[in-house]
Amino acid sequence: MPTVLIGNIFYKGMPEVSNHKKGSFDKKVVLRWIRLAETFSEESGVPHFLDIMAMYPEAMRKYVAFVSEQTNTPFLIDGANPETRIAALDTVKQLSLEKNVIFNGITPKTSQEELVALQDSKINMVILMAYNEFDYTPEGRISILKGLTEQTGLLNMAKTARVEKMLIDTIVFDVPSISYAAEAIKLVKTEIGYPAGCSPANATYSWKEALKESVLSEGFAASNASAHTIAQCWGADFLIYGPIKQAKNMIPACAINDAIIAYHAMKRFGTKPLVKNHPLFKIF
Repeated sequence: MPTVLIGNIFYKGMPEVSNHKKGSFDKKVVLRWIRLAETFSEESGVPHFLDIMAMYPEAMRKYVAFVSEQTNTPFLIDGANPETRIAALDTVKQLSLEKNVIFNGITPKTSQEELVALQDSKINMVILMAYNEFDYTPEGRISILKGLTEQTGLLNMAKTARVEKMLIDTIVFDVPSISYAAEAIKLVKTEIGYPAGCSPANATYSWKEALKESVLSEGFAASNASAHTIAQCWGADFLIYGPIKQAKNMIPACAINDAIIAYHAMKRFGTKPLVKNHPLFKIF
């Protein structure tokens, strides 16, 4: 299967959002970004989801309603605090969107209140964020999923909320640590058997800020794409790539990689792509 790319909308600093508390935004421009990403996705064969990022409950409710009206593809709900995430879950329940929404996500610090709201929402797919503050190694990410002696593992937390489908985010701390996140992706898939990915954008955009006075800043789009595709080559099933306006760069970059990886698998091992609209067939 092609790598699923996930673009952020309504994030802090998005120019089209005029009031993050009330959820006021330029609907025409935001919809233009969504449609552009959909066009790139359709023409390349790379699946594309949206990740709604909100900082306040009122805004989250408006964002979820807007996105659900504008797209039939799955989307993620990703709030900055428990109140906002619970508001998202309540909205999903009210609008009966549970089959089209992925909760992003469960962490070691997720409260029981959130887990109850998640269960009530009937959402059946979540992202588990394998953040282990005691062990940053790839193996540490596995241990936080399975459970430490003093903590309940993330897999068990999801099961208590009656969630059956789980995606694992192997967590990126800074740009060099993408190597650990990529290795953890392989470990998750071989040892636990769940789809896994990460969000290199969490690190690359911090690096971009540090590059403001450097000539390297002019090549950020290429550096950003490279940071994501290296995780893709380690087997990432999904990548959260940051601001949706980067879809024009990220989707073609990952489409090329998907095609190359699929060609090798087909020619060397006889493994054919599972879908007819795979990038290997769409762009070559």
